[in-house]
Amino acid sequence: MSVNENAYDVALVTASTFPECLPDEHLLAQALAARGLKAGPVIWDDPAVDWGRFRLALIRTAWDSDARREEFVAWAERAGARCPLWNPPEVLRWNTHKGYLRELAERGIATVPTAWLERGSRPDVKALLAERGWADAVVKPAVSAGARDTLRVRRPEDLPAAQALVERVLPHKDMMVQPYLPSVEGHGERSILFLGGEHTHAIKRQPALSGNPGYDATAAEPAPSSEDERAFARQVLAATGFELLYARVDVARDEHGGLLLMELEVTEPNLFLRQGGPRAVDTLADAIVHKARGMA
Repeated sequence: MSVNENAYDVALVTASTFPECLPDEHLLAQALAARGLKAGPVIWDDPAVDWGRFRLALIRTAWDSDARREEFVAWAERAGARCPLWNPPEVLRWNTHKGYLRELAERGIATVPTAWLERGSRPDVKALLAERGWADAVVKPAVSAGARDTLRVRRPEDLPAAQALVERVLPHKDMMVQPYLPSVEGHGERSILFLGGEHTHAIKRQPALSGNPGYDATAAEPAPSSEDERAFARQVLAATGFELLYARVDVARDEHGGLLLMELEVTEPNLFLRQGGPRAVDTLADAIVHKARGMA
């Protein structure tokens, strides 16, 4: 780290694999500096860090948290007891297991149909897909990020690999199976961004499982959000029951054009601040200043 974290008012929480965060966080740090707060990257599992000295800690690129979920959530609870942590520890525990999608569906949110596979069970993937009538499906862990241990099954020859994935992962983690939504390759997977409770921008992202060899998880283009997308996203946020400093609502359309929630990213999402422009950066910076000064 180029600057000692003791100089920071705001910790931009990251992982050792991203010790300087990403360019978006540099933009945010500049905006915070203009508002009188020094911000910089701090590695979440560094045992030397005194979290009590920060005015606020903001989860940003802690992108190893899915591989160490229990350790990460336990850290968040400890750090959150020492300084204001956003989003809060209870949000992180809830959001780091995709079972939150089942909870939101029970609260009336339209989500992608899902077959939930409990840890330790031994399902037959071929039989499950036949029963559901899913000729094109996605198999993945319920705790994952970046398409790790995720497989698209669209041909009979994909089934052995899918069964092997389930047999390898399911003894250790819950898993889920969902139909693949073709709309993500045309209309695209859209992300509706909210910062400080305010809708600031929206983007269109590359489909992760389209087979494109040049896929880049950080690539996206600004895309105007429609009125129904914004209303749906607000419905999702209201259904959580949490106060959220930042949220990314990832949506796609079904075969009838209806909106479905794919993911609600409120742990450590890429917020695509560069695509959102100065308004997105300034809105987040203002919200952080309000929280930091409110807790001083």
